[in-house]
Amino acid sequence: MPASENSEAELVALMVDYQAGQRAAFERLYGRLAGELERFLAATLRDPQVVRDLVQDTFLELHRSRRTYRPPLPVRPWVFGVARNVVRRHRREAARRSRFEEPARDDAASLGTALASSATLDLERALALLPPAKREAWLLHHGEGLSFKEIARRLGIGVGNAKLRSSRAMGALRAFFGARGGAAENGAEDD
Repeated sequence: MPASENSEAELVALMVDYQAGQRAAFERLYGRLAGELERFLAATLRDPQVVRDLVQDTFLELHRSRRTYRPPLPVRPWVFGVARNVVRRHRREAARRSRFEEPARDDAASLGTALASSATLDLERALALLPPAKREAWLLHHGEGLSFKEIARRLGIGVGNAKLRSSRAMGALRAFFGARGGAAENGAEDD
């Protein structure tokens, strides 16, 4: 009997013993298959922690569905089929979470969201009403997250002037939206 057939025969015997309730058989199955499963999952998933989690999820599913395995069929294809289903479920859940979870934001981005959701005027239109120099400083700081030193270098102005432009833009936005119903009254503090 070739080594691969011998190895598969051992897995079949371990699976039969596991179905009969022998814990040691499960531990040996885990020892024989965990590394293979990890390599299999790592080929399609980038995050090593997710791979480790899904290996554990696969073995949990194996435990739950151990009665569905039919000896003397090969164990590896059955195990890897379970792993593929675990990956599919993980991807569906990740897609579902991404639709319902909002990304983390800092206060400036939260202000931007509050302003953008204003029924009367969105943030883009409000920013378009600002003088270009103030708008650019505000966007570089609050939109791109640049420091005032980086903004000053990019615009060829002093750091104090970069802060002033951004601050005045924020004040104008607050005043504009405050006058239109107080949409930004509880916004982020200015720098």
